[in-house]
Amino acid sequence: MTSEDRGYSLLLVVVVTGMTTYMLYPLMTVQLLKQGFDAANAGLILGVLSGVGPLCSSVCGQVMSRTGAKPIAVAGLALRAGGLAVFATNATLPVYLVCSAAASLGSSSASLAVKTELMRRATSRRMVTLRSMAVNSGALVGPAVGAGLFALLGFRRLVFVSIALYAVLALLMTLLRFSPPEEESRKASKNSSIAQDRREQGRKLFGRDSAFPILLVLTFIYWTVYAQWSLVVPIGSYAGFHTQTASNAVYMGNAVFILLLQYPLLVHALGKVRDTTILLLGFACFVCAFGVLLAPTNALQVVVFALSFSLSELLISPTLDLLTGKIRAAGSMLARAYGWTSTFSGIASLLGSWVGGWLIKVCNGISGVSLLCLPLAACSLLLIVSFKKKEPSL
Repeated sequence: MTSEDRGYSLLLVVVVTGMTTYMLYPLMTVQLLKQGFDAANAGLILGVLSGVGPLCSSVCGQVMSRTGAKPIAVAGLALRAGGLAVFATNATLPVYLVCSAAASLGSSSASLAVKTELMRRATSRRMVTLRSMAVNSGALVGPAVGAGLFALLGFRRLVFVSIALYAVLALLMTLLRFSPPEEESRKASKNSSIAQDRREQGRKLFGRDSAFPILLVLTFIYWTVYAQWSLVVPIGSYAGFHTQTASNAVYMGNAVFILLLQYPLLVHALGKVRDTTILLLGFACFVCAFGVLLAPTNALQVVVFALSFSLSELLISPTLDLLTGKIRAAGSMLARAYGWTSTFSGIASLLGSWVGGWLIKVCNGISGVSLLCLPLAACSLLLIVSFKKKEPSL
């Protein structure tokens, strides 16, 4: 199997893991609310589920540089399967938090391993766009499959189906060929060359003239805002359409929108546009999305919010990944660079979900999240202008 064929195999893994994840996600919020958790605690659980794993990603990146991506990917999928079992029970808040943390760590580790392996083959807008499309393909199929299985089996059995799929994926990943560990590649060089490379890598990632710290802040803002999706869509859809599965349709619409427009926009229409300009457009769309939430909740509001949010997502997410790849040091630092950005995304997801849930509770509606997201989106526009001055050196 050629390197390109292995790349396509990894993209298929991304599709299946995304599908398995989004079988459950659209239903989790309403299910937790039905079990008696308020919006703040439901947001905390979802924040732990999405955010705790990425908190450890900088450490995971260092470990992966020594062990290689394959064992991290396999172990991560197995841990994800085990942690999700709690959602098949009526557990207490502490148990939910512990098991969600384990599932999050597994998911984040597997995702980081697959992303790093893909980007070691090519750091290009085309590759990051294809990966993003793979994620959204899973996000498109997953809610549809989840809604169908939910109607047939109920939520508890749906959780067991998801666990089984993760376990099968872990077994299949053992058959794929991965690149050797980065530390192993470095040992082939002379010790003096290794020390010099490490000093240059450190300067390039965190030196005085580096754009990487600004990128980390932008990553933090993006994931803080993005964390509101899993709160706003289920609650807003249920209020606007008066059915629990309405959020599945919105999740599917988000995925279709991105799949149809992302490649034509990023690779063709905006192919010659600077990456920072694309970021400006994306965060400006966030301002529009959360401005809409200031109106009374209704079905049209949810649709307009979802469209604006989806446009932001398709522009920002792959562009942040691309810029991380560009401003990393040599290839041996790729896992660590993505580890740092994933750690910041984890902190943002955890805090964003908890604060968003608290604001929804205090303001008695989804308009509360705008108090957090509108100022953050405005600040991001100023940061991108500063980042833009460093872009020619990337």
